[in-house]
Amino acid sequence: MVSARAGSLAGAAALAGLAALGGCTLITDSFLTNDFSGDSFPIDVDTTSGAIIVGLRQDPHPDRQVVLDLLSPFTITDPGPDSLPSVTYTDVVMLGQAGAGGSLDRPRARFHDAQLVALHPCTGDPCTVGPPGAPRAFDGILGADILAGDAVRLRLGDNQLFVLADVGGSDAGRALACDATFDSPYRGGGTLVIGGTELPFGNRRLTLQACLGPDPDPAVALPQGQRGADALLVVSTSIGISIIDESAYERYRTAHRAAAPPALDALPADAVYLPSGLVSGKRAKLSALALVESSSANALAPCRQVYTHHVMTAGDCSGTLADCPCETNQLYCTVPSVLELTPPAGVDVLVVPDSDPTLQALRTELRPDQPEVDGLIGTDVLRAAEIDVDYPHDRLLARCAQGNHVCTARPQLVLPNDLPGRATVREQNQTCLDAQPTGPILRE
Repeated sequence: MVSARAGSLAGAAALAGLAALGGCTLITDSFLTNDFSGDSFPIDVDTTSGAIIVGLRQDPHPDRQVVLDLLSPFTITDPGPDSLPSVTYTDVVMLGQAGAGGSLDRPRARFHDAQLVALHPCTGDPCTVGPPGAPRAFDGILGADILAGDAVRLRLGDNQLFVLADVGGSDAGRALACDATFDSPYRGGGTLVIGGTELPFGNRRLTLQACLGPDPDPAVALPQGQRGADALLVVSTSIGISIIDESAYERYRTAHRAAAPPALDALPADAVYLPSGLVSGKRAKLSALALVESSSANALAPCRQVYTHHVMTAGDCSGTLADCPCETNQLYCTVPSVLELTPPAGVDVLVVPDSDPTLQALRTELRPDQPEVDGLIGTDVLRAAEIDVDYPHDRLLARCAQGNHVCTARPQLVLPNDLPGRATVREQNQTCLDAQPTGPILRE
């Protein structure tokens, strides 16, 4: 939990991209829900800058173009750099495009009694997101507090999202439907003081374990230290390129030293605008990225979990496999869900200093519940998958987009034995993998 005070306009602008803010209803009580806000049809959105851009209608104000950012647990409207912060509660409408490339003026979801914070969210004017060469101006941020009573489906490969009541089915049922399930991925929480009023915010940071550059093929003899670099990443839908810190990149280089990834000082300079301002670093590529569900039943490191999933899918530890990931004398062990993303050209990342203010603020907020945050997952790498941010059921679901060849969703493996009248969980998992038109993990 963190506490922050916005005592000046400059301080408020810096906090906007880092702190979370919410009311005392949905955002602070995980068991409360609101009425269904949207419908079952897709919402066309603008993602040309990397950020998800939607419209926001608030009577009697003109329509705004805002960033939909799941990293931000609060919603803000930008009154300009010379205005004092304020908090209001009102009905708002999310606006989508009237077809791909159209204007953001089609009403698509309504949110009642939404908390809006009037706050200039950056140090410049106007505020922008995206690459410095092609920035996109925006007028506010639609955050997780407004969306907390619904489920949000991201179909970014088609520049679409859905606002759904929830996503049906138990975790076991979703696994049988070939979804990768990530239970309880929401972390963080704290308070923020605006205009002398203390406002709490809940745990809405979408936080996932990850393996940078996984190489989990059990048929290839490798020490575990060369099968990828473990990391903890937080999802942001306000940027396209993903961000990792220098320490995480150095761990990746160590794990893949045989392929000799470029040293930090050899990487080209690059930058991206977050809603709070410009973040500068070096541009690099990872060979692949795997997202891993946290598991208390089998508390292995993320890259070890990816390797274990491949071993258990192939069979068990009864063969000649020298590196069995299960406990001593165990042939089989349970494995959480894994989403493997393997673009042929690699995963673009912006490598930033360990002291980057955004990452430092997230680390402060998530301690001691989580390990140190290593970076942010942007929208570019998620385009190969369809993601359900299922707030009502405290989970995230992922499946590969239709016809996508750079994504593999590996459902959780729970039961090693046959179930009466049904295939084993392992056989069902193999059926799911066979149904996905994907290749193996790419090696450098």
